[in-house]
Amino acid sequence: MRNPEYEERLRGKLPLSAMEIEELNMLKDKIYSKTGKKEELKKEFKRKADYLNAGIPPLYWDIDWEDFRGDKVSFDFVRKYIENIEKALEAGQGIIFSGSHGTGKTTLACLILKEAIKRGYTARYISAAKIIDMIMENFNHKGRNRLDILIERVEFMVLDDLGKEYKGVRGQLNPMVSLKLDSLLRERVNRSLVTISTTNYTLKAIQREYGDSVLSVLGGTSKGIDVKGLDYRIRKRKDFWKELDD
Repeated sequence: MRNPEYEERLRGKLPLSAMEIEELNMLKDKIYSKTGKKEELKKEFKRKADYLNAGIPPLYWDIDWEDFRGDKVSFDFVRKYIENIEKALEAGQGIIFSGSHGTGKTTLACLILKEAIKRGYTARYISAAKIIDMIMENFNHKGRNRLDILIERVEFMVLDDLGKEYKGVRGQLNPMVSLKLDSLLRERVNRSLVTISTTNYTLKAIQREYGDSVLSVLGGTSKGIDVKGLDYRIRKRKDFWKELDD
């Protein structure tokens, strides 16, 4: 008989931390305190609980396709990718979204992740900073299970902000980060799992930061998409203050 821990590993889910359980309870209280039909509230809770369990930041929970105001070429490509998401998983092919700050890279990545969840696939959002935190935890063998499950089982993973520079102690870990990232990506390739990355770096800069091996794995399992446009966050901020000033 399979034990519960093994079942969780097969399903590609990370065990919830105490903080995540608390966030889940807070989410439940917030949604069920609304007025509305019980069935609709139940659906909303289920949807957002799935997003919470997948690690998707709350900022992206209610953003839908019609809310995207960025690069139309990138948007159309992602819609086509979604239409072929089953084939993408079979081939283990993801996307590298590159471009400057605020152009919608993470939004597009999260739209793919939410669509994957809707279709019953296992999914996880994780920032590059969090990967480094997990590597540091591994020095004391505290984070091994969580990182292993992420690497080995999750069908669709968003790796956000790849190539971000870290100062101080984190900066000294660059060789270890490169080795771990290379191992992570290769394990996912071997299992035909999909990794979707976002970065402000060019491919040459990723090569400089992480080495030839990481770039080779990414290039062989992902299509590079340059998301163009102005910084959406700056435009949104200006629109807000302009409305108040009028």
